[in-house]
Amino acid sequence: MKNKEILGFILIGACLLISLFFSFNTDALIPNGYELALNGIVISKAIMVGISIYLTFKIGQLLIKKKE
Repeated sequence: MKNKEILGFILIGACLLISLFFSFNTDALIPNGYELALNGIVISKAIMVGISIYLTFKIGQLLIKKKE
């Protein structure tokens, strides 16, 4: 395997671990002092995390599939 393929697998693995972490630990999305504003903060941070994971996953796929 080439270095870019290994980096791609590492990025995909990191995306999987991050998504699993936030799936089971939703309290990490709520900052201290904002318990009453729960819905907007959690939804916006969850969308931001989801988009970041998607883009990182796509970069990982691009590095794996890229042929020189």
